Amino acid sequence: MNLSKKTLECLGGIITGNSHESPYRSGPQLINFFHDFGERDLYGQGFPSRERYTLDKLKKLNGTKVMKDIICNAFDFWDAPSNDPKSAAFNFNKKLTRDGFQLVIEYYPGWMQGDKYIRGEPYFHVQPVLTSVIPAKSLVATSHEAIVEQVKKANTKIENGDFSGAIASAYTLLEELLKLLLLETGAPYKENEGDIRNLYKALREHLHLDPSKADINTHLRPILDGFQKIIAGLYEVANKASDRHARKYTPAGHHAKLAVNSAFALCEFLVESKQYQEKRSPKSTGRKKPT
Repeated sequence: MNLSKKTLECLGGIITGNSHESPYRSGPQLINFFHDFGERDLYGQGFPSRERYTLDKLKKLNGTKVMKDIICNAFDFWDAPSNDPKSAAFNFNKKLTRDGFQLVIEYYPGWMQGDKYIRGEPYFHVQPVLTSVIPAKSLVATSHEAIVEQVKKANTKIENGDFSGAIASAYTLLEELLKLLLLETGAPYKENEGDIRNLYKALREHLHLDPSKADINTHLRPILDGFQKIIAGLYEVANKASDRHARKYTPAGHHAKLAVNSAFALCEFLVESKQYQEKRSPKSTGRKKPT
């Protein structure tokens, strides 16, 4: 789960109490707070300001699995006499939703007291604002383990807020699928080729997806031309916003979702196009090994 700078600063204000929306935490209390997440600092001479210490810890732990727990623990002050966690969470969600997540209230199991149901204690849960990416039924149904693995990884990373990783998985999925289809159709390609633009160019003629061909229906040409642009767009965003290379910018959640959905939709179409071509021309082509 990766949070933006503004969200981290807002969360820091909640943890320290400097926002006045949550209880005040002293230096030793801040150390104890982060002890629950693997930090082992000691309080003493040279300890930085409470604000600086907290923000440094949040930056260090940002992007890790514990960030959700840190947020939930920060807002766990239901028994504070002068602070309202619901109000604080409402204000924090204005920042958090920009990162693709939101704080929601859940309740522990309740119990019956006579004929009256007593609701359990409240607690906060962090969940994605983004809906799940589109289902990839044809991809999941394939027997190729690498393809299924990348589909699962892309979905999991979107849910966990690892948006750079999700884009990288979308790219790897497309690269793996293009090579698999090239192999199955008998089309020659370079095994170490990592540029999906070149791989798609090598495949499209074998699946009759070249929009410049005369036998392509006129109404399909804009869509097929769009596929080439999607390929080029995924190549660019993966180079600049994924963890495949040094990132030039951190992608927002909706950007990652767009990349993953685009890759899924294109991969689904390629799988089904190959199946369609096989039905039309059942004669086996025989596989050619990559060069």
